[in-house]
Amino acid sequence: MATLRKRGNSWYLDWHDSQGRKVKSLGKISDELAKVTLRRKEYELAVGIGDSGHTASIAFNDYSNQYLAWYENTYPSSYSTAERIVIKNLEPFFGNTLINKITRKEFEMFTRQEQARVRPATVNRTLATLIALINKAGKDGYLIPDFKIEKVPDMESKPPKYYTKDELQAIYDNAPNHHHWWKLMVNTGMRLGELHQLKCEDIRADGIYITSSNDARTKSKKWRKIPIGKGTEKALQDFDLTQEYILPRFAKHSIKTAFKRACKRANIPHGKHGIHCLRHTFASYLVMDRVPLHTVQKLLGHAKITTTEQYAHLSPDYLQDSMQGVDF
Repeated sequence: MATLRKRGNSWYLDWHDSQGRKVKSLGKISDELAKVTLRRKEYELAVGIGDSGHTASIAFNDYSNQYLAWYENTYPSSYSTAERIVIKNLEPFFGNTLINKITRKEFEMFTRQEQARVRPATVNRTLATLIALINKAGKDGYLIPDFKIEKVPDMESKPPKYYTKDELQAIYDNAPNHHHWWKLMVNTGMRLGELHQLKCEDIRADGIYITSSNDARTKSKKWRKIPIGKGTEKALQDFDLTQEYILPRFAKHSIKTAFKRACKRANIPHGKHGIHCLRHTFASYLVMDRVPLHTVQKLLGHAKITTTEQYAHLSPDYLQDSMQGVDF
């Protein structure tokens, strides 16, 4: 039997095994993570796993709960994405199958199922989450499959979609309560997660500071500063900058939904209803205005220049200058 108790802000796990009573400090963790740790210990005791270093099998659904509790505590800023993939994609397929009993054939069946439903890039994001979950299970002492999960080839190569200035105005006109949200995003290139976590104190005279912390990490895990241009100044005029956060504490999916509705009302083509298209628009117009790719990379917070190079074709001088001397 195992029990939990709390002293001050720290949790302690108390249990008895064949070697007697043991107490382990769990530190300052969330109540939910403490409960998950308790359930795991109870499971280990039930199947005879102690501190001897032995490993055990565990069902996918049982471990996915532990994984998500750990993930939320470790990577809170990207938790909603991981949760959605695990609950909507992985758990329905793998269910109560023991993780170490999942066969290569089952993984291939799952991959084919996903390929029939979504684009290769989306399939690979799902597989990346699956790989991370299984690797974490192995680190936690559970048995896992002994073969490598392969991602699918992504043969798609398309230029990023961006809005014309008329389309942006139409979106603003059809979002009377939120137009300043979209105007700020398209004039700064911020990701939705970055805007959602932006505190008013980080909006300063010399720029907007996108910071990365344990509670709210940026994708690159690095901070950056975005200069304030005329469009950003106009957008900020409609925000209440006396609050802690620049946005109300709505869930990110609610913000995405509000943007999609504005796009529908504005008769924007369906393929451009994604809120990330605002970030593509910011980058696209910078490149078309001949801003160097290295500068665009810094403004967007891309870890690698290769990510920024997807916009290179938009430069008025791209490839054209290289052909000026060609006269065979």
